[in-house]
Order: sequence, then structure tokens, then C-alpha cells
Amino acid sequence: MNAKTFWADSRGKVIVLLVFLWLAALLHQFRAVFVSGVVFAVAASVGLDVLFVWLRKKTTVVSLSSVVTGLLIGLIFDPFTGIVGILTACAIASLGKAYLGAGEHQHIFNPAALGIAASSLLFSRSVAWWGASWGMVPVGIIAVGMLPVLWKLRRHRMPITFLLVYFAINLAHGTVASAIRLTIDGTVFLFAFVMLPEPKTAPFQGAWAWGALVGLLVLVQNLLGYRVGDPLLLALLVANLYGFLFVRR
Repeated sequence: MNAKTFWADSRGKVIVLLVFLWLAALLHQFRAVFVSGVVFAVAASVGLDVLFVWLRKKTTVVSLSSVVTGLLIGLIFDPFTGIVGILTACAIASLGKAYLGAGEHQHIFNPAALGIAASSLLFSRSVAWWGASWGMVPVGIIAVGMLPVLWKLRRHRMPITFLLVYFAINLAHGTVASAIRLTIDGTVFLFAFVMLPEPKTAPFQGAWAWGALVGLLVLVQNLLGYRVGDPLLLALLVANLYGFLFVRR
């Protein structure tokens, strides 16, 4: 794959965005574990995906999607959990992509969300979102980098609808100022603009409804006071299952 082909692929643009976000986070606060964790996550994600494809097809394929998944796991999962936790997250993501679905590229769950959520529960660690949760700079990087990509894919409605619902949820529990502050946040933007509209698991039809559905699932957790792990990731995984059963099939 040459540079032109890489950039023409939307996943290539997402990879550049996530690398830029990673570098900005390192400039904000440099720690060796922030470097090694991301590098290991990408290597593990690519390696495991290659392994599972080879086991099923006896062929070697390196996918840009594997790099995106690894970067997301590296930037979101708590790196202080250690390499076993990161490896577990990558393994669950790869297994879910390879074996939980209805065929080639028809997996049920967002791989990174599944891997991070499951591994965080297994190791009793909160989801860190460390690569995006440190200020307004990540908000700008994500919005500027992802809006053109999503516009071209015609998936820009998903994060917009989600953010409107998420804002309304926060407004119901506080002031306008606090609702804006909690919504215009790097963590929320990384989720809304990168994870939520992932093409393989987010249905193309009903983009407005999809973003609203995930937002409402966050609201349900707040109303019930019942949470299992990270509420954003849980809402996305439940929506993935619903979409697979009733929309995508």
C-alpha cells in the first residue's frame, strides 16, 4: 500500500488523526507507559488479527482496521494495568471481530469497545480515556480531523445527534454551563466521532436515530443507577447488538 492509497482510505485518515492525538497527549504529559502501551496495543492488535485470519483462511492479511483498533485501545485503556491487560483487550477485540458475527466483516460489536470494556471489567480497572481527557486541545483535534471524514462517509449525523442527546442529559442534571462543559469534552468527542460511527457496526440507514439511540442508552443507565463498567462503551455495545439483530440483518 502506497501513501496515496493509504490516505484515500478513510481508515488511513483516522490513523493519522489518532497518532496526532497521541503525540499531543505525550506533549501534554509524557510518561514512558503512554508510549509503550500504545505501541504494544497496535502491535498486539495487528498480530492477533493476522493470526486469526490465518487460522480461518490460511492467508496473511494486514488490515488498517487492526491499526485503528490498536490505537483506540492504547489511547483509551488504562496503560497502568500492564501489558497483560492491554493484550487481553486486543485479544477480545480480535476474537470478537473474527468469531462474533454473521460472516466476513459482519461482526456484531465495535472491536475496540468490546475489548476495552471486557478487559477493564476483568482487571477491575476504570476506563481511562487518557489520550483525550486532558483538555480542549483533543476536542479540536478530533472535531477538525473527523468531521471531513464522516461527512464524506455520510455519517456525520451520528455524532451530532448523540451530542445533542448527551447535552440534554447533562442539562437535566445541572446548568447550561456544566452541560456544555461535560459535552464538549475530549472523552465524549473521541467516543462520538470515532467509535460511535464505526462503519462495520453502525448501520448506514437511520444515522440520526443511531446517535440518539446510543445517547438514550446512556440516559437509561443514569435513570436506573445501574452501570457495568464505562457507560459510554456499554451503551455502544448494547446498541451494536440491537443494530445487528434488528437493523443490519
